[in-house]
Amino acid sequence: MRKTGLALLLLTALLPLSATAATVTVRSGETLSDIADRYGISVGTLIRMNNIRNPDHVEVGSRLQVPGPTVTAGKGRHRVAPGDTLADIAARYRVSSRSLMALNGLSNPNHVEVGQTLKLPSNAVMPRPAFQPVAVKPIPGATEHTVAKGQTLTQIAKAYKLPVASLISLNQLSDPNKVEVGTRLYLSNPSAQTTITPTRETTATQTAVKIQPAATSKPAPKAKAKAKPTQTKPSQSLAKNADWRTYGPLQVDWGNWQKMGGSEVVPTLNAQGQALYLAVNCSARKINATGADGSWKTWAAPQSRFEKDLVKDRCQAA
Repeated sequence: MRKTGLALLLLTALLPLSATAATVTVRSGETLSDIADRYGISVGTLIRMNNIRNPDHVEVGSRLQVPGPTVTAGKGRHRVAPGDTLADIAARYRVSSRSLMALNGLSNPNHVEVGQTLKLPSNAVMPRPAFQPVAVKPIPGATEHTVAKGQTLTQIAKAYKLPVASLISLNQLSDPNKVEVGTRLYLSNPSAQTTITPTRETTATQTAVKIQPAATSKPAPKAKAKAKPTQTKPSQSLAKNADWRTYGPLQVDWGNWQKMGGSEVVPTLNAQGQALYLAVNCSARKINATGADGSWKTWAAPQSRFEKDLVKDRCQAA
Protein backbone atom coordinates (compact mmCIF):
# COMPACT_ATOMS: atom_id res chain seq x y z
CA MET A 1 0.00 0.00 0.00
CA ARG A 2 2.82 2.32 0.91
CA LYS A 3 4.59 1.62 -2.38
CA THR A 4 1.38 2.27 -4.29
CA GLY A 5 0.86 5.63 -2.55
CA LEU A 6 4.46 6.66 -3.22
CA ALA A 7 4.10 5.66 -6.86
CA LEU A 8 1.01 7.81 -7.17
CA LEU A 9 2.84 10.77 -5.67
CA LEU A 10 5.78 10.35 -8.05
CA LEU A 11 3.43 10.00 -11.01
CA THR A 12 1.63 13.19 -10.00
CA ALA A 13 4.95 15.03 -9.76
CA LEU A 14 5.86 13.99 -13.30
CA LEU A 15 2.53 14.99 -14.85
CA PRO A 16 2.27 18.51 -16.36
CA LEU A 17 0.85 21.08 -13.95
CA SER A 18 -2.28 23.04 -14.69
CA ALA A 19 -2.00 26.76 -15.28
CA THR A 20 -3.70 27.44 -11.97
CA ALA A 21 -1.50 25.11 -9.84
CA ALA A 22 1.83 25.59 -8.11
CA THR A 23 4.27 23.00 -6.78
CA VAL A 24 5.67 22.64 -3.25
CA THR A 25 8.42 20.29 -2.07
CA VAL A 26 7.81 18.52 1.23
CA ARG A 27 10.48 19.40 3.80
CA SER A 28 11.70 17.35 6.75
CA GLY A 29 9.23 17.40 9.64
CA GLU A 30 6.39 18.87 7.59
CA THR A 31 2.87 17.49 7.64
CA LEU A 32 -0.02 18.00 5.24
CA SER A 33 -1.56 20.28 7.83
CA ASP A 34 1.58 22.47 7.89
CA ILE A 35 1.59 22.79 4.09
CA ALA A 36 -2.15 23.49 3.97
CA ASP A 37 -1.79 26.27 6.59
CA ARG A 38 1.14 27.82 4.75
CA TYR A 39 -0.85 28.14 1.52
CA GLY A 40 -4.20 28.95 3.10
CA ILE A 41 -5.98 25.83 1.85
CA SER A 42 -7.58 22.80 3.48
CA VAL A 43 -5.96 19.42 4.02
CA GLY A 44 -8.79 17.89 2.01
CA THR A 45 -7.86 20.04 -1.00
CA LEU A 46 -4.26 18.80 -0.80
CA ILE A 47 -5.41 15.19 -0.57
CA ARG A 48 -7.76 15.52 -3.57
CA MET A 49 -5.26 17.40 -5.76
CA ASN A 50 -2.48 14.89 -5.10
CA ASN A 51 -4.49 11.62 -4.71
CA ILE A 52 -2.95 11.02 -1.29
CA ARG A 53 -4.04 7.70 0.25
CA ASN A 54 -2.50 8.21 3.68
CA PRO A 55 -2.75 11.82 4.93
CA ASP A 56 -0.68 10.98 8.01
CA HIS A 57 2.41 10.21 5.97
CA VAL A 58 4.11 12.13 3.18
CA GLU A 59 7.60 11.47 1.93
CA VAL A 60 10.27 14.14 2.42
CA GLY A 61 11.20 15.54 -0.98
CA SER A 62 7.84 14.74 -2.51
CA ARG A 63 6.40 17.39 -4.77
CA LEU A 64 2.78 18.30 -4.12
CA GLN A 65 0.45 20.45 -6.15
CA VAL A 66 -1.26 23.36 -4.42
CA PRO A 67 -3.82 25.76 -5.94
CA GLY A 68 -1.90 28.60 -7.58
CA PRO A 69 -3.31 32.12 -7.49
CA THR A 70 -4.31 33.84 -10.71
CA VAL A 71 -1.58 36.47 -10.98
CA THR A 72 -0.96 39.07 -13.66
CA ALA A 73 2.49 40.59 -14.00
CA GLY A 74 2.72 44.34 -13.64
CA LYS A 75 5.47 46.71 -14.76
CA GLY A 76 7.28 46.54 -11.43
CA ARG A 77 10.46 44.55 -10.92
CA HIS A 78 12.58 43.78 -7.87
CA ARG A 79 16.26 42.85 -7.92
CA VAL A 80 17.03 40.54 -5.01
CA ALA A 81 19.63 42.07 -2.68
CA PRO A 82 21.73 40.28 -0.06
CA GLY A 83 19.58 39.50 2.96
CA ASP A 84 16.28 39.64 1.03
CA THR A 85 13.74 36.90 1.69
CA LEU A 86 10.61 36.22 -0.29
CA ALA A 87 8.48 37.14 2.71
CA ASP A 88 10.31 40.48 3.07
CA ILE A 89 9.88 41.28 -0.63
CA ALA A 90 6.19 40.36 -0.52
CA ALA A 91 5.62 42.56 2.53
CA ARG A 92 7.47 45.49 0.93
CA TYR A 93 5.16 45.49 -2.10
CA ARG A 94 2.05 44.39 -0.17
CA VAL A 95 1.54 41.17 -2.10
CA SER A 96 1.54 37.52 -1.05
CA SER A 97 4.53 35.21 -1.22
CA ARG A 98 2.36 32.77 -3.16
CA SER A 99 1.72 35.29 -5.93
CA LEU A 100 5.46 35.99 -6.22
CA MET A 101 6.19 32.28 -6.39
CA ALA A 102 3.52 31.64 -9.02
CA LEU A 103 4.58 34.61 -11.14
CA ASN A 104 8.29 33.77 -11.06
CA GLY A 105 8.10 29.96 -11.10
CA LEU A 106 9.62 29.58 -7.62
CA SER A 107 9.25 26.23 -5.84
CA ASN A 108 10.99 27.07 -2.56
CA PRO A 109 9.59 30.03 -0.61
CA ASN A 110 12.70 30.06 1.57
CA HIS A 111 15.19 30.57 -1.22
CA VAL A 112 15.74 33.35 -3.73
CA GLU A 113 18.97 34.03 -5.58
CA VAL A 114 20.84 37.28 -4.91
CA GLY A 115 20.80 39.33 -8.10
CA GLN A 116 17.70 37.60 -9.42
CA THR A 117 15.10 39.94 -10.92
CA LEU A 118 11.57 39.11 -9.81
CA LYS A 119 8.45 40.17 -11.64
CA LEU A 120 5.90 41.86 -9.41
CA PRO A 121 2.13 41.39 -9.61
CA SER A 122 -0.01 44.12 -11.13
CA ASN A 123 -1.48 44.90 -7.70
CA ALA A 124 1.95 45.53 -6.14
CA VAL A 125 2.21 48.84 -4.29
CA MET A 126 5.35 50.51 -5.58
CA PRO A 127 7.28 52.74 -3.15
CA ARG A 128 7.19 56.46 -3.84
CA PRO A 129 10.38 58.01 -5.19
CA ALA A 130 12.56 59.57 -2.53
CA PHE A 131 11.84 63.24 -1.85
CA GLN A 132 14.41 65.50 -3.46
CA PRO A 133 14.67 68.78 -1.55
CA VAL A 134 15.39 71.96 -3.51
CA ALA A 135 17.87 74.43 -2.07
CA VAL A 136 16.49 77.79 -0.94
CA LYS A 137 18.54 80.82 -2.00
CA PRO A 138 17.65 83.68 0.34
CA ILE A 139 17.29 87.16 -1.14
CA PRO A 140 18.90 89.83 1.07
CA GLY A 141 16.32 92.27 2.43
CA ALA A 142 13.36 90.23 1.13
CA THR A 143 10.06 90.54 3.02
CA GLU A 144 8.42 87.64 1.20
CA HIS A 145 9.43 84.28 -0.26
CA THR A 146 7.63 82.39 -3.03
CA VAL A 147 7.61 78.64 -2.38
CA ALA A 148 9.21 76.59 -5.18
CA LYS A 149 8.67 72.90 -5.91
CA GLY A 150 10.58 70.72 -3.47
CA GLN A 151 11.00 73.41 -0.80
CA THR A 152 9.82 72.82 2.74
CA LEU A 153 8.91 75.26 5.48
CA THR A 154 11.92 74.09 7.48
CA GLN A 155 14.30 74.81 4.59
CA ILE A 156 12.84 78.28 4.04
CA ALA A 157 13.04 79.14 7.73
CA LYS A 158 16.64 77.94 7.92
CA ALA A 159 17.66 79.90 4.79
CA TYR A 160 16.27 83.15 6.19
CA LYS A 161 17.42 82.35 9.74
CA LEU A 162 13.89 82.37 11.13
CA PRO A 163 12.15 80.02 13.57
CA VAL A 164 9.69 77.72 11.81
CA ALA A 165 7.09 78.76 14.38
CA SER A 166 7.44 82.38 13.25
CA LEU A 167 6.67 81.47 9.63
CA ILE A 168 3.66 79.46 10.73
CA SER A 169 2.35 82.32 12.87
CA LEU A 170 3.06 85.10 10.35
CA ASN A 171 1.29 83.26 7.54
CA GLN A 172 -1.46 81.63 9.62
CA LEU A 173 -0.64 78.16 8.28
CA SER A 174 -3.10 75.48 9.39
CA ASP A 175 -0.88 72.62 8.17
CA PRO A 176 2.85 73.47 8.04
CA ASN A 177 3.53 70.17 6.25
CA LYS A 178 1.43 71.23 3.26
CA VAL A 179 2.69 74.46 1.74
CA GLU A 180 1.57 74.81 -1.87
CA VAL A 181 4.02 75.67 -4.62
CA GLY A 182 3.69 79.33 -5.57
CA THR A 183 2.55 80.44 -2.11
CA ARG A 184 4.04 83.77 -1.02
CA LEU A 185 5.14 83.64 2.59
CA TYR A 186 5.65 86.67 4.79
CA LEU A 187 9.15 86.73 6.28
CA SER A 188 8.34 89.55 8.70
CA ASN A 189 5.23 90.90 10.32
CA PRO A 190 3.81 93.72 8.15
CA SER A 191 2.10 95.34 11.13
CA ALA A 192 5.40 95.36 13.04
CA GLN A 193 7.15 97.41 10.37
CA THR A 194 7.90 101.00 11.15
CA THR A 195 4.88 103.11 10.26
CA ILE A 196 5.85 105.76 7.76
CA THR A 197 4.36 109.10 8.72
CA PRO A 198 4.34 111.44 5.74
CA THR A 199 6.39 114.56 6.44
CA ARG A 200 5.62 117.99 5.08
CA GLU A 201 8.18 117.42 2.37
CA THR A 202 6.54 114.12 1.33
CA THR A 203 3.06 115.62 1.44
CA ALA A 204 4.20 118.56 -0.62
CA THR A 205 5.71 116.19 -3.14
CA GLN A 206 2.47 114.24 -3.42
CA THR A 207 0.37 117.41 -3.62
CA ALA A 208 2.57 118.74 -6.38
CA VAL A 209 1.96 115.64 -8.48
CA LYS A 210 -0.78 116.57 -10.93
CA ILE A 211 -2.89 113.92 -12.54
CA GLN A 212 -3.38 114.46 -16.25
CA PRO A 213 -6.99 114.94 -17.39
CA ALA A 214 -8.48 112.44 -19.77
CA ALA A 215 -7.70 113.09 -23.44
CA THR A 216 -11.35 113.12 -24.51
CA SER A 217 -14.10 115.44 -23.32
CA LYS A 218 -16.79 112.82 -23.96
CA PRO A 219 -17.93 110.84 -20.95
CA ALA A 220 -16.41 107.41 -20.83
CA PRO A 221 -18.85 104.59 -21.61
CA LYS A 222 -19.86 102.32 -18.77
CA ALA A 223 -17.38 99.52 -18.28
CA LYS A 224 -18.61 96.00 -18.91
CA ALA A 225 -18.30 93.31 -16.25
CA LYS A 226 -14.92 92.13 -17.52
CA ALA A 227 -13.59 95.26 -19.13
CA LYS A 228 -9.83 95.50 -19.48
CA PRO A 229 -8.43 97.98 -16.91
CA THR A 230 -7.27 101.22 -18.46
CA GLN A 231 -3.91 102.77 -17.67
CA THR A 232 -4.54 106.50 -17.62
CA LYS A 233 -3.45 108.82 -14.86
CA PRO A 234 -5.53 110.37 -12.05
CA SER A 235 -7.52 113.45 -13.02
CA GLN A 236 -6.96 115.76 -10.07
CA SER A 237 -4.44 116.68 -7.41
CA LEU A 238 -4.23 114.81 -4.13
CA ALA A 239 -5.10 117.21 -1.35
CA LYS A 240 -7.60 115.45 0.89
CA ASN A 241 -7.05 114.48 4.53
CA ALA A 242 -4.64 111.54 4.79
CA ASP A 243 -5.71 108.24 6.39
CA TRP A 244 -2.66 105.98 6.25
CA ARG A 245 -3.19 102.23 6.42
CA THR A 246 -0.54 99.49 6.32
CA TYR A 247 -0.70 96.69 3.74
CA GLY A 248 2.44 94.57 3.79
CA PRO A 249 5.39 96.90 3.04
CA LEU A 250 3.08 99.67 1.76
CA GLN A 251 1.47 102.67 3.45
CA VAL A 252 -1.80 103.43 1.63
CA ASP A 253 -3.52 106.85 1.96
CA TRP A 254 -7.01 105.40 2.34
CA GLY A 255 -8.70 108.78 2.49
CA ASN A 256 -7.55 109.79 -0.99
CA TRP A 257 -8.95 107.15 -3.33
CA GLN A 258 -9.98 108.64 -6.69
CA LYS A 259 -11.98 107.16 -9.55
CA MET A 260 -10.11 106.94 -12.83
CA GLY A 261 -11.40 105.31 -16.02
CA GLY A 262 -13.19 102.41 -14.34
CA SER A 263 -10.45 101.98 -11.74
CA GLU A 264 -9.55 103.65 -8.45
CA VAL A 265 -6.19 105.21 -7.65
CA VAL A 266 -4.61 106.05 -4.31
CA PRO A 267 -1.30 107.67 -3.26
CA THR A 268 1.01 105.20 -1.55
CA LEU A 269 4.41 105.05 0.12
CA ASN A 270 6.68 102.04 -0.30
CA ALA A 271 8.95 100.57 2.38
CA GLN A 272 11.64 103.16 1.58
CA GLY A 273 9.17 106.04 1.96
CA GLN A 274 9.07 106.74 -1.77
CA ALA A 275 5.79 108.06 -3.19
CA LEU A 276 3.94 106.06 -5.83
CA TYR A 277 0.37 105.45 -7.02
CA LEU A 278 -1.60 102.25 -6.59
CA ALA A 279 -4.61 101.39 -8.78
CA VAL A 280 -7.35 98.80 -8.20
CA ASN A 281 -9.88 97.65 -10.79
CA CYS A 282 -12.70 95.88 -8.95
CA SER A 283 -14.52 94.55 -12.03
CA ALA A 284 -11.37 92.79 -13.25
CA ARG A 285 -10.03 92.16 -9.73
CA LYS A 286 -6.58 93.38 -10.73
CA ILE A 287 -4.00 95.73 -9.28
CA ASN A 288 -1.37 98.07 -10.75
CA ALA A 289 1.24 100.53 -9.52
CA THR A 290 3.55 103.21 -10.85
CA GLY A 291 7.27 102.61 -11.11
CA ALA A 292 10.19 104.84 -10.17
CA ASP A 293 9.71 106.86 -13.37
CA GLY A 294 6.02 107.45 -12.62
CA SER A 295 4.72 105.22 -15.45
CA TRP A 296 2.22 102.47 -14.82
CA LYS A 297 3.33 98.85 -14.73
CA THR A 298 1.25 95.92 -16.01
CA TRP A 299 -2.18 95.05 -14.60
CA ALA A 300 -2.07 91.75 -12.71
CA ALA A 301 -4.13 89.71 -10.31
CA PRO A 302 -3.08 90.16 -6.66
CA GLN A 303 -0.54 87.54 -5.60
CA SER A 304 0.59 88.21 -2.03
CA ARG A 305 -1.80 88.14 0.85
CA PHE A 306 -1.54 91.86 1.53
CA GLU A 307 -2.40 92.60 -2.13
CA LYS A 308 -5.47 90.35 -1.91
CA ASP A 309 -6.51 92.02 1.35
CA LEU A 310 -6.09 95.48 -0.18
CA VAL A 311 -8.20 94.64 -3.25
CA LYS A 312 -10.84 92.97 -1.10
CA ASP A 313 -11.08 95.92 1.32
CA ARG A 314 -11.24 98.51 -1.46
CA CYS A 315 -13.80 96.66 -3.57
CA GLN A 316 -16.03 96.10 -0.56
CA ALA A 317 -15.86 99.78 0.33
CA ALA A 318 -16.37 101.01 -3.25
